[in-house]
Amino acid sequence: MSIFEIMGELINPGSMGKMDFKYNDQNIHQKFIPTRFAISMMIIGIVEYLFISQSNSYNNFGYIMKANAFLFIYLLISFKINIKPDYKNLGWIPFLINNPFKFSDNINRILVILNIFFMPGKYVSKNIVEFYKHLKIK
Repeated sequence: MSIFEIMGELINPGSMGKMDFKYNDQNIHQKFIPTRFAISMMIIGIVEYLFISQSNSYNNFGYIMKANAFLFIYLLISFKINIKPDYKNLGWIPFLINNPFKFSDNINRILVILNIFFMPGKYVSKNIVEFYKHLKIK
């Protein structure tokens, strides 16, 4: 962070996105819930296959447990976290050129990257929870 960024934020502060841990319930059509659950299970199966086949640890129970624990923690964090970057403050040419007088655009870019990182996990985990709720209703 340069002195220009500090002075620029003091004079004209930029808007920043936010992260919270509130659950936002989305309305999903009831007829799509089993299909989305099946797609989520295929994604988990592919990830499991890649974890196990790339390391040639078919019989290593400790490695399989670590990989599953990592996947579970990723899905749990993805389900709980809501990242909302401010897309209007990403730099001069959005995401390409840094604004040298503000550091809030750097924070928004980090939030965009985190949002992209957690998006697949959010899709999978929300579909699993929605399928569980769908089964409880019937």
